[in-house]
Order: sequence, then structure tokens, then C-alpha cells
Amino acid sequence: MLWQDEDLIAVDKPAGIASQGGDGLASQNLVDLARAHWNSNRIAVLHRIDRNVSGVVLLAKTTRAARGMSALIADGALERRYVAVVKGKLSAARTFHHWLRKDARSNQVRAIDAPPTADETATPDGYKHSVTRAEPIAELPTLLGVCTTLHVWPITGRSHQIRVQLAAAGFPIVGDPKYGVEAKGLSRPLLHAASVRFTHPITREVIDVMAPKPWDDRAIALLRRRT
Repeated sequence: MLWQDEDLIAVDKPAGIASQGGDGLASQNLVDLARAHWNSNRIAVLHRIDRNVSGVVLLAKTTRAARGMSALIADGALERRYVAVVKGKLSAARTFHHWLRKDARSNQVRAIDAPPTADETATPDGYKHSVTRAEPIAELPTLLGVCTTLHVWPITGRSHQIRVQLAAAGFPIVGDPKYGVEAKGLSRPLLHAASVRFTHPITREVIDVMAPKPWDDRAIALLRRRT
């Protein structure tokens, strides 16, 4: 656990645990684990991150908090910052615009480039406009080639958004077998929900929660080194 009050809980979800049930891991999901830990069936997840992604997830203890946070999230007032390691060199901050469409049968998301001023009325049938902002932190020389550590902010909240948009823009996430680039020794994407920031719907306090990064950049620099 990272933080809690009477209404909300922030936890650091490990990679490999689903945010909630219903996707094949009925006994290994964050909601069920939290309900057992806090002995409350009222606990509900407020936003999801992918199963193999780690980091901050917010849970509601009360109905009033769930309603307030759901409205806040719908208004885009929950700031979520991720850290990612991607293959390629991103030399300056960029904002990526795509239309995304998810195939429920394959659980795969397809991306089409969208203009920065995309008109929702012009969105292709079945697609949703998606916006992600990225800012470079540091370059990492690896045997995969040049990689870059990024701060990433999903402006919209689409399924697999960050992984798909970065890959579509030419910066696939290291360790992501579905959309990114696989790397020897990695069993998960190097994508981590590092922090959330929001105004508490009940107390009106500004809450800023951070989760420590679960990998070391020195380890990334040694990826695929021959022994």
C-alpha cells in the first residue's frame, strides 16, 4: 500500500496481477486481494492498468468516493504519469494522436494515425481518438540499440493505449511481446504507472501518490549482453 484515507486506497500493483477479475485470473486480481486484506466487499477499482504493467492503482472504499472519483476521471482530472523504456531515440517531448480500435476476440488494439486537431465526427467507424504525451528522461545504450527512458502521460484512457501508441509512433516498449520488442531476460513490459495526482472528491485536498520504479536503468543497459 502507498497511501489511504477513509475513502480511498492507493496501491503499488505488481506486474502479473490483473486489476480486477474477469480476464482469466479469478483468484489473482487486485480487487479480490484488496477485499480480503481489508475485509471489505465494498472495495472497487477506479481505473485499470494492464496485467503485466506495474504501478499505482486507486481503489475506492466507499460509494461516495467511487462516485466522486468516477466523475473526476470522466472529466480527465486524474493525472497519471508513467515511466517507460522504449527502443529508439526520442530527443524531445512529443504528443501522439491516433485512432484506436480493439478486437475483443484477439485482445489486440490497432492504431491509425490521427491529426492533432482530429474531429470526433471524422473518427473512423469503431475507432476512438487517443492522445498520449511523452518526454525523454535519458538515453540508454543497449545491445538492442539506443533505447530511451520516458515520462509518459496518457491524456485519454483507452485499452493498451500507451503500449500501442508508442509502438505506432516508432518507439516500441522494451519487453512487450505484443506491441513492443522482446528482450532476453525480461518477462514484462518496461512500463510502470509511476504516479497519480488528483483533487480528492471528498476532502478537496490535492493528492499526489508515487510508486518506486521496479527496475534499475543499469540492468536495462546490460540487456542481451553475451556471457
